[in-house]
Amino acid sequence: MISSILFIDDDDYLLKSFERSLPLDFKVATANTPEEGLRIMKQQGPFAVIVSDMKMPGMNGVEVLSRAQAINPDTVRVLLTGYADQQSAIDAVNIGKIFRFLTKPCDLSTLIAVLRDGIRQYQLLTSEKELLEHTLLGIVEVLSQILTLVNPVAQNKANRLKRYCRHIVDKIQVKEKWLLEMAAMLSQLGCLTIPSEVLARHSAGGILKQEELQMIKEHHVLAGKLLMHIPRFENIIEIIALHDKPLSRFPRYSDPEQQRNIHLCGRILLVANGLDRFIMSGMSPAIALDLMKVDTDFYDPALLELFNSYDFGLRNMARSYINCLDLTTEMIIDEDIYTAKGLLLINKGQQVTLPLLTGLLNFSRSVGIKEPIAVLTPLADIGS
Repeated sequence: MISSILFIDDDDYLLKSFERSLPLDFKVATANTPEEGLRIMKQQGPFAVIVSDMKMPGMNGVEVLSRAQAINPDTVRVLLTGYADQQSAIDAVNIGKIFRFLTKPCDLSTLIAVLRDGIRQYQLLTSEKELLEHTLLGIVEVLSQILTLVNPVAQNKANRLKRYCRHIVDKIQVKEKWLLEMAAMLSQLGCLTIPSEVLARHSAGGILKQEELQMIKEHHVLAGKLLMHIPRFENIIEIIALHDKPLSRFPRYSDPEQQRNIHLCGRILLVANGLDRFIMSGMSPAIALDLMKVDTDFYDPALLELFNSYDFGLRNMARSYINCLDLTTEMIIDEDIYTAKGLLLINKGQQVTLPLLTGLLNFSRSVGIKEPIAVLTPLADIGS
């Protein structure tokens, strides 16, 4: 909650005084041990402000605030201490990354003023982050629609990668899920200049000319060049650049948190990309996963295990043939779709999305497509 505050102090009397004295618009939680405070943060958070005593048994305030920052980076951290030597202040700023440093005894008016400043800071951080995420997602949506119109085969792959990545982040803790999702969606942007038939042949494991292989190999470089002028896309470009690198060649970053985030997103995108390549070449998901588990230079075995429970879209579905006008977003394409002149438009296995449906309808009206189309439909929708 926006006005929620957590106090951590081994002085029970002081904690009770906070609960009694602070204004009612503050939502106050207390903990009399560092361990209890961190547990409450994980279970009841996020908190707008956390106030920790410096000197406590087992863990000092700097350690508590440092761990709190790892749990929720946006939480504003305040250190309350009975002594304030220079080294404590330096550690509090550099390690705990505190917002304010207060000394005991601290009068109530000063504490309230600091808490209100902390809440305003939290509101600023979270609202700015939310605005940024929505803005970036809007940019990604526009770029994805452009890719759908120019090269639907590439956008179909981006959609598949996004679904695979979503499955993984639903199973494990990823701090910035939106970052990975955007990297997956934009990873194929460099395919704008690659003919759809070349991409389709590559996906199916077909033979490519040397110049075609070079285009495939360098498409992520073009994606980086296209995205480099958009503010805040630096980490997305870094993640996309890892799509074909062995894990041992992942770059090192000076910021440990940035390295953790980018490396985790890179490992996930590597798994999604490899799985898609094997399956689209005609291999069964089970065999693809078994092959990838052996290749530990590229694929994280722990991430691959998460696909043991993945529904690849074949369970509880019925196959039927329909015309383009009858397609819905509940369906999965169950055969390659070609134009009337034999140009491959959509690979088998694609979920029907609104952009895909719009593109197919446009092709159907302009150049014509081969119909009827084989699709998989959820059994619950049959006859409804």
